[in-house]
Amino acid sequence: MSEFNQENQNDQSTSYQDNLEDFAQPPKPANNLALPIVATVLSLITCCGYVSCLGVILGIIAIVFSTQVDSKYALGDYAGAENAAKYAKILSFIAFGTIVISIILVIVSIIMNGGIDTMVERYKETMEQYR
Repeated sequence: MSEFNQENQNDQSTSYQDNLEDFAQPPKPANNLALPIVATVLSLITCCGYVSCLGVILGIIAIVFSTQVDSKYALGDYAGAENAAKYAKILSFIAFGTIVISIILVIVSIIMNGGIDTMVERYKETMEQYR
């Protein structure tokens, strides 16, 4: 009978330890994988200059950081998972900022060239020169 009690106590202590480990884990940070993917795709679409190309590079780096969140958390590197999630979010927002800057630069260049009609006329003249 005492052997049964001893085995039962060992099983209970193991399950208690497992439960304590579960409580010791902080919650898994969100990897925000969709955010850098959207930022990268939008940067590719608006890739009109160097500013938006920088957004593509930052978006790819943000994707790498966001994919590291789950693996670092699973390995027990909770601080590393939180840092990777933070860096992915920051880089994604910077990539979105480059998209906004790129769009503003395109609008300013259209205005500075006299509008879309003037730009189309210049384009037609240039194309006729090469015929």
